[in-house]
Amino acid sequence: MQNPSDRVDVLRQEAAAFKERVAALSSEDWDRPSACDGWSVADVVAHLSGQAFVLNVSRGLQGDYSPPPGAAPVTEHNEDEFARSIFQRAFNTRAEMGDRLQEVLFQRLDEAVDLFDTVDEGQWDNLCYWPPGPEAVHTMLDMRISELSMHAWDVCSRFDPDYRLSDGSVRVLMDTVNRAARRAFRPDTTIPAPQIYRFVIDEPVEAVYELVIANEEVTLRTGEGADNPDVIFHCDGETYVMVIYGRLTPDEALVSGKMDWDGDERLALGFGARFLGG
Repeated sequence: MQNPSDRVDVLRQEAAAFKERVAALSSEDWDRPSACDGWSVADVVAHLSGQAFVLNVSRGLQGDYSPPPGAAPVTEHNEDEFARSIFQRAFNTRAEMGDRLQEVLFQRLDEAVDLFDTVDEGQWDNLCYWPPGPEAVHTMLDMRISELSMHAWDVCSRFDPDYRLSDGSVRVLMDTVNRAARRAFRPDTTIPAPQIYRFVIDEPVEAVYELVIANEEVTLRTGEGADNPDVIFHCDGETYVMVIYGRLTPDEALVSGKMDWDGDERLALGFGARFLGG
């Protein structure tokens, strides 16, 4: 894992690149469907503009990770309701900001970069409020990079079919993809034993992850577990995060040659049906 200061540089680069892309959009481009199902380009920008990263991190740096005014306590968190609220908030934010949407996005991105630039070495483990549960400042930084880089793909890929995630963002996404997996997959009460899907990554860094789907929980772990996997997928880091985040179906990845597999054919070819939305 990179140190936090290196990841602040990744955030700075991702923010600058996305601002340049957004500044080039025409008035018609804003209403174009994004790659994020149900959201237009403007809705994606509104989502990135309406998040409370700066507020929560600012309070966390002061030692306060209690819910801010109007926010629900973590004890009341519900993952499905959280996902629905995120979806609806994008529309609300777009309506509220109107013609100022680009201006507000740029302001939010600059605020985030400036804030993380001020974090002292001893503050990276400070806890911050986050609806599912408190998160460290360094995790909030990774989350901000992940949200920005993935949603930048949602926008930019609509205008450039060859648009690729940067190696820096892929490294971060690989470390935070467990959040997407938690929303994208669900336990299965019908299976007699856990099903283990191993992902072997070759670049931009070599890594191994295992998605374990059981009848009571779904977990994503780093490294090879003690049990033999049912399926082993081989791919690069970009393909891995695009599959788990739902931007690339496993079937598309397999057919295109971006991913291959060994093991149980039924589970490998049926893996795409497991995805419920990230």
